[in-house]
Amino acid sequence: MPKVSKEYREARRDEIARAALRCLQRNGVRDTSIADIVEESGLSTGAIYSHFSNKAELARYIVGRFLFPRIDALEAVGRRGEVLTPRQALFGMLSAFGDAGLSPSLVLQFWGEAMVEPGLHDEMLRTAGRLREALSHAITPWARTRAAEETDAAALATDTARSIAALAQGYIANTAVFGPRSIEEYLASAGAVLSS
Repeated sequence: MPKVSKEYREARRDEIARAALRCLQRNGVRDTSIADIVEESGLSTGAIYSHFSNKAELARYIVGRFLFPRIDALEAVGRRGEVLTPRQALFGMLSAFGDAGLSPSLVLQFWGEAMVEPGLHDEMLRTAGRLREALSHAITPWARTRAAEETDAAALATDTARSIAALAQGYIANTAVFGPRSIEEYLASAGAVLSS
């Protein structure tokens, strides 16, 4: 039996993940089954289960494959010492969700399911922790311009990263419930509210 290459396996996992995203968008998180993903992808049940054992594992792959590379790019800016403002970091984070094909309604559904499904809940906590850590690194050079001591800069970056994540959650929930809104419009509106 020929050995399957890493590239082939990754391409197959990507194919399954994209089929899953289409099903999740169409049916919702709760009503998407592995059988739906099998039908959408055209693969066998065995092929799907040989790559992913459940929705939490599939969600982990989707986030790791499609979202984290964009978040990692934000973090890399900060690690290079380039100053990225909180507004720029928030814009980059929100753009990453869209670029990854994770619509606000889908993200909101995953959050809801994560409140009642332990595997998804654990995955959501890992993802949120990783996002906040990346944001903190991304804005650390900015924080250093505002704090005299490195410990103060680290604390400011951590606190600001949490606020950026909260603003991102607000955008996602608001857009999912009330309909599309551009990131620029949201940032302008949030900035006006916060500076009042």
